Amino acid sequence: MPLKIIKYSQRLGDVIRCLPACKYLKEQGHEVEFDCFEQYHGVFELVSYVKPMTQLSIDAEILELEIWPNRYLEYRNSNKTWTDFVYSHPLIEKSDKTNIIFDRLNDDPAFGLPKDYNLVAPFGISQGHKRNPLEVIVEARKKLGEKNFFVLCPEGVSIRGLECFTASDVEQMAKAIRDAREFWCIDSAPMAIARGVRKEKKVVYYRQTLEPYDKDNNEIWDTVELA
Repeated sequence: MPLKIIKYSQRLGDVIRCLPACKYLKEQGHEVEFDCFEQYHGVFELVSYVKPMTQLSIDAEILELEIWPNRYLEYRNSNKTWTDFVYSHPLIEKSDKTNIIFDRLNDDPAFGLPKDYNLVAPFGISQGHKRNPLEVIVEARKKLGEKNFFVLCPEGVSIRGLECFTASDVEQMAKAIRDAREFWCIDSAPMAIARGVRKEKKVVYYRQTLEPYDKDNNEIWDTVELA
């Protein structure tokens, strides 16, 4: 069978949400590669069923799944959710669209965190409905308490008076999210990671509620509590 290449260049959360398509194609007997920016290649160290594309093969079949910028208007006019729109491609439409599996993520804890902690991820980049990070932090801290309360922060961001955790790579972020006693987040890449590592653990989720950005939300599962 010909090599299949999933093309989705940017946004960590979107790359992760495409992993079920990769797994499905692999299970159909294809070799699968992913064409995205190199900064996201750490994702593929956590899975066995797809690897990053390093060189384009002339025999490969390319699945153009990326929405921004060329398909953005088509996406909005479709009134579909992100998941339904991206997975409408005929080669992946029968896949389990939310089956995010990090089958190479080991059981070691993240570096720099205590054994017992709560974690909140209030930051994002590409949300149309912007949440105020401080409001999310304040609400989470009221519910969870101050002890062993950590904020998942992007590189270069710190908050006076709060303990911040900055993951050195996707693996460390996934471990931090997985092992937290409680995890709170907005609609961003950490929520996509949580889908893969907290299937049976509580997640408090601040989804986007304003139209049309409510269509962009990550899918939820049984242990997700909507904030």
